[in-house]
Amino acid sequence: MKLRLTKLGKVLLAVAGLFYLAALTSQSGLLLLLVGIVLGCFAVNLAAAWRSVKELELCVPPSVCLSEGQRLWQPWKLSNRGQRPAGFIRVDSPAGPLFRAARLEAGQVASIVPDLVYRRRGVHRHDQVRVASLYPFGLVEAARRLELAGEVVVCPAVYPLPAPRAAGFDVMVGGKHRGQRRAASGVHFAGVRPHQPDDPLKQIHWRSSAKGLGLMVKTYDEELTGRLAVITDTGHAGDDQTLDDCLRATGSLILAALAAGHQVEWIPLTQLPPQPIPPFADGQEVLEALARIQPAPGCLNAERLAWAWERLPRKGVIHLVLTDFNAATAELVERLQQAGRSACLYLPRACQAQAKPALPVVRYTAQGWPEAGA
Repeated sequence: MKLRLTKLGKVLLAVAGLFYLAALTSQSGLLLLLVGIVLGCFAVNLAAAWRSVKELELCVPPSVCLSEGQRLWQPWKLSNRGQRPAGFIRVDSPAGPLFRAARLEAGQVASIVPDLVYRRRGVHRHDQVRVASLYPFGLVEAARRLELAGEVVVCPAVYPLPAPRAAGFDVMVGGKHRGQRRAASGVHFAGVRPHQPDDPLKQIHWRSSAKGLGLMVKTYDEELTGRLAVITDTGHAGDDQTLDDCLRATGSLILAALAAGHQVEWIPLTQLPPQPIPPFADGQEVLEALARIQPAPGCLNAERLAWAWERLPRKGVIHLVLTDFNAATAELVERLQQAGRSACLYLPRACQAQAKPALPVVRYTAQGWPEAGA
């Protein structure tokens, strides 16, 4: 439990001090009475606010996942378990004020939807929620931190992107890319061919077979899925805003690749292991992982990039989403070119590289479509 004087309380206490000095000078009992009344208000406020905070309970929803710029939609339940009213209640989190309640009668339970809009990604645990009361005069604030289970996970706000480049196409049922070969099943009808002994009956094209040329079976365009790897810099530049922009670009790139039917290997430059993501996954696990990433200044070093190199898939396009371009990154780019790997580099718009990268470069921004450049 913590106590503090409000701005009004400090002003009134200063006035009481002036009255006390005036009373000593003028020997006026009336001024001393005023001082006593003011101090009595402080005492009543202190006791009532302390009791209110002690008897307030908060019931919160379980873990919630949001995107940047969203607010909670589930109500929180605030209850007064005491025998007396509580009021001037404020509930805060590290991200900002959640909601206020003017008054709760004894035994009353109120369901309140928090007003807070979560502007930046991150994880806000419920055990950091703080409840405070100024009841009844607003002179003294009593506050305590509640030990609650659960958290609010704020994911990066992704934006629409065209499908990123991919390579190493593999056959996959439901793949969005057409191959040059023919398959026994699929979406896009390609024609018919003579029946073979191992063809199932459901594949027979009866209209063509009725022409007297023997049994004919349907064929379809081969369905393929591409491969790509995304290496994410987790804060080498040491700037939180640049890191958030980088993670938004990463999430947007991965979701665009999944929507295009590609297989993605995500390699963050942290202690997280590489994460293979199958085509058409919703990407929610990746967004939650991006929300939990903590800044790692200096992660663009030779050791971490060598670790990422060893975990690159054998085929597919490499997408480097970075917050800076330094000598270690230039060495990795050169190594990719020597190995004949196709790659693309993503950098912040404000990044001033000392040397011109020998790769296609996309300049990403905080929001919206990235800006392509050289």
